[in-house]
Amino acid sequence: MIETGTPAFRIAMAVLVFLALLAIFLLIFSPMFGLVERRRRMAQVEELATAGRADRSAASRSASPFARVAVSAAEQVVRTRGWEERMSRQLDRAGLKLRPSEWLLVRIGVALGLAVVLTLLLGPLGFPLGAVLGVLATALFHRHLAGRRDDRFAAALPDAIQMVIGSLRSGFSLQQALDAMVRESVDPLAGEFSRALAEARLGMELEEALDRVAKRMNNKDLAWTVIAIRVQREVGGNLAEVLSTTISTIRERELLRGHVRALSAEGRLSAWVLLALPIVLGAFMFLTRREYVAPLLTDPRGILLLLAGVVLVVLGGFWLTRVVRVEV
Repeated sequence: MIETGTPAFRIAMAVLVFLALLAIFLLIFSPMFGLVERRRRMAQVEELATAGRADRSAASRSASPFARVAVSAAEQVVRTRGWEERMSRQLDRAGLKLRPSEWLLVRIGVALGLAVVLTLLLGPLGFPLGAVLGVLATALFHRHLAGRRDDRFAAALPDAIQMVIGSLRSGFSLQQALDAMVRESVDPLAGEFSRALAEARLGMELEEALDRVAKRMNNKDLAWTVIAIRVQREVGGNLAEVLSTTISTIRERELLRGHVRALSAEGRLSAWVLLALPIVLGAFMFLTRREYVAPLLTDPRGILLLLAGVVLVVLGGFWLTRVVRVEV
């Protein structure tokens, strides 16, 4: 039996409060998020825009009044601040099927949940700390999803270009070859190239549409491939042979990139250990010897030292990530 007032009791209560807040949040907003289809891909297609508005209206009708009011307020904030376009690009890159207003509500919910939990554990100081950690946690989660999606795209790109080369040698045009490749591929590569083909059918140049894909996915290999296609269009020649040379360069760069990652693995592991050491040690001392670290949370001088330590850890983490990063 856990005694009231002990650290274990506080932790158990904080976990229960966090789970309760999470359940309430999901109960209120899950109908809104679950029924909203992915944002319309092309602003030029009026039919897709109409379908998107119909889906959002159906979701709004099925959601609770509180959810409708919250989403409406979040949409107003996003529009007035001018965040809609930037957040849409970020969500699109991460593959999240949420609108900017919904993502803003998710970040606010996570921040408030962590703030309440840390307030129960640390007292009044835990509220701003939890809010900051919630914002950082959602930003890191988004960055992780975007990075993982970029990696999957980069890993599938050489095989996709190889399929395009085979189709070109069979007599297909570039657009037909890309269309055949899309049918044989999976997301995120299939979705991005399908979007590029849709843009090309609406009047955009195919090279420009592919260049937009390269920028969205932050992929230099595809950007160089687009440059090779443009050069071939201007000077002529066999596009299949040009792409064969390009894909050979891409594969060699991928081998070099893997070799560099293997050589820098020790440095990256050391960076993670150095960053985690003060955080893990501080959490351990807080749980086992709370009276020893209590001055850091109660005394003004201790709070100042704690804030200075957090700033130094952040700066050290930024510096370490730059030291171990090797561009290929």
